[in-house]
Amino acid sequence: MKKLIAVLVLMLCCTVARAELNIGEIIKKIPDWKQGISYSLIDHDFNYLSTLEVANWKGITVEAGYNSENAVVGVVSYQLLKLKDLGVNVPVLDLLECNLGGYVGYKRIEIKSLDDAEFDFGVSVTLISLHF
Repeated sequence: MKKLIAVLVLMLCCTVARAELNIGEIIKKIPDWKQGISYSLIDHDFNYLSTLEVANWKGITVEAGYNSENAVVGVVSYQLLKLKDLGVNVPVLDLLECNLGGYVGYKRIEIKSLDDAEFDFGVSVTLISLHF
């Protein structure tokens, strides 16, 4: 009888301690992953740009990420066009949007010192936005 009571108490504790995990809610909290191109006004060349959306307010987006020149960048952009808002329901075309903005960043950041880092700024265009 003592073993039965111990097992019932253990099952009750395990049932109460079980955490409810809702994967859908966790996935909704992942920020949008944006892909695009940037043009450096210092180097006068185009680079691939990959950012995560940090904040969004009335079409103005703040993003943080990197470009193909190994630069850590911050981007402020404005949404010009989003096909999803125009009623496009084709799965691949839902991802397309056009955000025009500017970026600032640092290239060649080393752990030793920031003396070797190069400041960079320019214009950016985001073309694809992935939301999980």
